[in-house]
Amino acid sequence: MEKFLKPIFKKIIKNEEQKNNPNIAVFTLEKLERGFGNTIGVALRRTILSSIPGAAPFAINLEGVNHEFQAFSDTYEDVVEIVLNLKNLIIEVDQDLIDIDEIYKFNINQREKIITAADIEVPAGFKITNKDLVIANMIPKAKMSMTIYVAYSKGFKTFEENRLFIKEKLGGISNIIAIDSNFSPIERVNIRISDVNPGESRVFERLTLEVETKGNILPEKVVAAAGSILENYFKSFAELHEIDLTKSFIEEVEEEETDSQLQASIETLNLSVRSENALKAADISTIEELIDRPVSALQTIKNLGDKSKNEIIQSVQDLGLSFKSE
Repeated sequence: MEKFLKPIFKKIIKNEEQKNNPNIAVFTLEKLERGFGNTIGVALRRTILSSIPGAAPFAINLEGVNHEFQAFSDTYEDVVEIVLNLKNLIIEVDQDLIDIDEIYKFNINQREKIITAADIEVPAGFKITNKDLVIANMIPKAKMSMTIYVAYSKGFKTFEENRLFIKEKLGGISNIIAIDSNFSPIERVNIRISDVNPGESRVFERLTLEVETKGNILPEKVVAAAGSILENYFKSFAELHEIDLTKSFIEEVEEEETDSQLQASIETLNLSVRSENALKAADISTIEELIDRPVSALQTIKNLGDKSKNEIIQSVQDLGLSFKSE
């Protein structure tokens, strides 16, 4: 019987932009049986987008204002514009210092200035990541006194949902304006499925997962949290009957796999015809011959334009490999 391979999980650096941006990370999982790349990738992506919690404003209390469409003469912005600006707040949370079921108050008390997120007074356990966010521009001799109500939750909540939440939790407080809330700390999640060893009788898949956050949580924590959520759900099925699958899985030595990758033909990179022909014309026939040189050496290869060069770099990094240092 053909056994399952225990997959290898890696974090890779995809390009220079992501290398210098801690909010972006790329992970690979391989070698997966055919079909498992999509199965695992879709489950992870949906979990990351829908179920990773974060902190966000859900209501405000602005002194002198009873509802969001009321005129507010102390700033150049109206109340609706102020609310839209507050929705862009990025809040970092230390879960060890907060009660995740508690409602927290952030306060602004300022006069005659441009109010930014740096002017918000936050409780212990919270930190504003985008402190340069402009919230309002005050007119001369004006003042602003505002309470921002913040909760820790997941997903997206409409102002109607938050209005019900306010009634339930803060029913005795007047002049509270409900707003939409996006609690997710995720900017985007992409998945890509590719063949590890195309052309062989038993083809394995590689799942590439790219995660970008808003800057209030590291991508590594996001992926770990999503994996833990799915693990706890799947444990419910495992409780139906105890099954020992240790004999159905084998571990593959990563070094042997890497050696096999290096000896593989450049054709396994699935490059465009133009890129592949340019490499072959330069007497480069294996992946090892390709990466045994710095990236800058690609510029010296005849008929290899910027688009082809980027395609080659991308394909190599998708394998979890890198070019020789300059």
